[in-house]
Amino acid sequence: MQKKRSAFYRNRFVWIAGLCAAGIMTLVYFCYNLVPFGEMTILRMDLYHQYGPLFAELYDRITEGGSLLYSWQSGLGGSFLGNLLNYLASPFTLLVLAFGHENVTEAISLMILLKSVASACAFAYYLKASFHKEDASIAAFGVLYAFCGYFIAYYWNLMWIDAMYLFPLVMLGIERIIRRGRPALYCVSLALCFVTNYYMAYMVCVFSVLYFFTYYFSGHALSDTFETVDPFSKKPSLIKRLKNSRFFCAGWKFAFYSVLAVSLCCVLLFPLIEVLAESSATSGSAPTQLQKYFSVFDFLANHLAASDPTIRSSGSDVLPNVYCGVLTLLLVPLYLFCKTIPSREKAAYVCLLGVLYLSFDLNYLNFFWHGLHFPNDLPYRFSFMYSFVLLRMAYRAFTQLRAFSRNQLLGAGVGLVGFLVLVEELGSKNIDDVSLLLSLLFAVGYVVVLYIFKNRRYAASAVSILLLCTVISEIALADTNKYSMNQPKENYTADYVDFQALKAQLDEYDGGFYRMELTNLRTRMDPSWYGYNGVSVFSSMAYEKTANLQSEVGLFGNFINSYTYRLQTPVYNAMFGLKYIVDNDASDMSEQFYKPLFSQGVFYAYENLYALPVAFACGEVAASWDSGATTDPFAAQADWFEAATGFSNVFRKMPVEYVSYNNIEEFLEGETESGTISYRKLDTGAGASFTLELTPTEDGNVYVYAKSDQADSILYSSNLFSKSVTASEGNILDLGRRSAGETIYVDVAVKSTEASGTLEFYAYTMDTDAFEAGYASLADGGLKLTSYGDTYLRGTLTAGDDEIVFTSIPYDRNWKVYVDGQALFEEDVLAISEGLLGFRIGPGEHEITLRYTSSGLYVGALFSCITIVFATFLVICRRREWLWYKPKYTRKWEQDPTQGPAPSAADEPVRHEADSLIAEYLDLDIIVEDKKRSGGSEQDDENSV
Repeated sequence: MQKKRSAFYRNRFVWIAGLCAAGIMTLVYFCYNLVPFGEMTILRMDLYHQYGPLFAELYDRITEGGSLLYSWQSGLGGSFLGNLLNYLASPFTLLVLAFGHENVTEAISLMILLKSVASACAFAYYLKASFHKEDASIAAFGVLYAFCGYFIAYYWNLMWIDAMYLFPLVMLGIERIIRRGRPALYCVSLALCFVTNYYMAYMVCVFSVLYFFTYYFSGHALSDTFETVDPFSKKPSLIKRLKNSRFFCAGWKFAFYSVLAVSLCCVLLFPLIEVLAESSATSGSAPTQLQKYFSVFDFLANHLAASDPTIRSSGSDVLPNVYCGVLTLLLVPLYLFCKTIPSREKAAYVCLLGVLYLSFDLNYLNFFWHGLHFPNDLPYRFSFMYSFVLLRMAYRAFTQLRAFSRNQLLGAGVGLVGFLVLVEELGSKNIDDVSLLLSLLFAVGYVVVLYIFKNRRYAASAVSILLLCTVISEIALADTNKYSMNQPKENYTADYVDFQALKAQLDEYDGGFYRMELTNLRTRMDPSWYGYNGVSVFSSMAYEKTANLQSEVGLFGNFINSYTYRLQTPVYNAMFGLKYIVDNDASDMSEQFYKPLFSQGVFYAYENLYALPVAFACGEVAASWDSGATTDPFAAQADWFEAATGFSNVFRKMPVEYVSYNNIEEFLEGETESGTISYRKLDTGAGASFTLELTPTEDGNVYVYAKSDQADSILYSSNLFSKSVTASEGNILDLGRRSAGETIYVDVAVKSTEASGTLEFYAYTMDTDAFEAGYASLADGGLKLTSYGDTYLRGTLTAGDDEIVFTSIPYDRNWKVYVDGQALFEEDVLAISEGLLGFRIGPGEHEITLRYTSSGLYVGALFSCITIVFATFLVICRRREWLWYKPKYTRKWEQDPTQGPAPSAADEPVRHEADSLIAEYLDLDIIVEDKKRSGGSEQDDENSV
């Protein structure tokens, strides 16, 4: 009796796929000098600005016992649970705990490596279980899937990569539902998709519906499927026939267990829905007219090796990342012409590819796939699903390789070479000479390998290893230089220890709840990285209306999901409760407003002498303040100050006294006073610039706001200072304390590619007397905190007649306000300018409690618990066969596996003689075709793939 092999041995080629993926990523890290091979990190773009700091904050929260529900650190406060579920919910995130805060970059590198390993293993396992193959070929295709164009482009969006390794398991689960009626794998893997990233899970669900129909009808004819539904048939009752129909039985199981998987995750999804309702992730307008994005030719060319990855949504080279190996380009045409693969199977998968292509190319479908939202960047976020389908078709052709003649293999190679010649002649986006050369080299190499595979003198297992080696070579040569890993670790972590020492001094000095900010931020999420309560944020979970407001009052941001603090006006600093400013940019910190405290390394801490608490009583008119009522950010701040205090004209506008032109048409009279200046070049082929001159009439700080998308840079200077900024980054800038009569020059350098443009420009000084008087009136009604935590604030406050309480907390429906122990009615809680929390209150002294709760968390937990109990009941019923009906096709399979779907590798010993003709051709499709020729019924045959 043959000894049963261990699970590890049975899956040895699955593990080999993972080892190969680990080796490839290690090679990539070595080539880019990543730690520990050098000093570089894997950080780039959003991984640098968003995910890295959030991983660090999660580490701090877990190790220090902080709340995972809400955070005061970034964006003035916001839902940390939203960030956790959107960015950090992968099981691999736990690796951060082993590395620590300062080594979070190494933890992220290891996470990405392990996710590539998991993707290779998952796809190899899918092929093993679906095609019953156990040789190195499944490892080769697993590597191609793990390093497809999607991974090369988006590896740094590591929260999406979890879907890559779960996706093959979801698809295998669908196949098991259809073939055997077993839903467990599908339900569990889909639930894990929702846990790791709800956004990718949505796309997986959309594809799952498509794949259910594709897989079913690839093996079953329409006439056979719906024949049993005829109500006038003389066969047994309609209900009995439906109960034994594979299509309807599999269909309801697919739908039921899809809902069950979602229900299991309600504890996470319900609170997430609450967060999404306030964020930009769910905003967006549907397209109004049909639009195409690219040509078929460019799309096909983007399948070639070493094609440049697409990560931006703008430009002329925006194409889906669909590369998944040159081998695929040889095998898919063979698949289409393979006589041993039924036509309906080929038609089903070609239709699925067609749907995916149209989803890439047409704006309506693209909008739908991305959750009724157009991505701000990082387009075609579901393209790995296309690679999955393409690789599955390629592997299907590979299993039928001996059905092809050598001439057919040569023809596929010649056809691919011909396409390469065409691309070279006509040119294509994202393709260069290196791409063409590598594609040609590996096209020849793969044809040779496939030729050898057909030769019976060579063992198929040995040739499969040769194929795996060729695939590894292609990935290593074609993909390695397509990554971007050029951020030194020192730039990210060098001053962390210094800042923590400075913050410890501030904590001891203050002893309570406070906000602070840096004058120069390294990342858009420095508050999360350094661990302080700040203003800046960059997150898809950021409150969109608060982001709108912050842009309108002069903060640098994208008006959607980010805003970044740069030294602001005293009005802004008071309004948003910034008690300390840490200068790390040699800013001119006026002693009139800031008191120097401590220093550590490059950091110099100042106390804001005019800071207000997080909540304070102010004039009732502030409830109707609208930050978007004006395009002038100084006017927006002044309007709020007047509404809150009654003091007007806190800012004084500075006129432009003189303009000098360099290749620019003279401005219209009075145009410089309007706030919007239009400019045009005299000679469009030459460089151009213009300079505005300002002169303050009295000593004091000067504040400016300038923005022009058509200019390169703006230089502010006088005889005493000079400061250059990027012209497109509009924000209020504090030029420091300037003397009366000191001429300030504002030099605007126009881009060489632009012939004309517009400049938004405002310059002001401040009426310090009005400001100090207004501040005093607000400080008297400030909230005096008695206790606080991550999810609550408690203190006392004295309000006057006709006053409301204004807070610098972003508005969120989950904030509950209690005054003297009584919860306020909803109508008394205000969304000031739609982005900040406020509430109405009577005159006198009150005890105020603000508490953040998530009602969705409790309701979701209830739903999840009920679902778990119900799922447990289903498992018990299944095992004990209570109230459990087995369809006819399932009973057949259990009684005689030759009459049902081919069992998985875990249920039946795998055929070892891969080079045997029987092993190559004994699959369901041929059995089905033979039955048709002999008059047999396909309906009873379950080996269809």
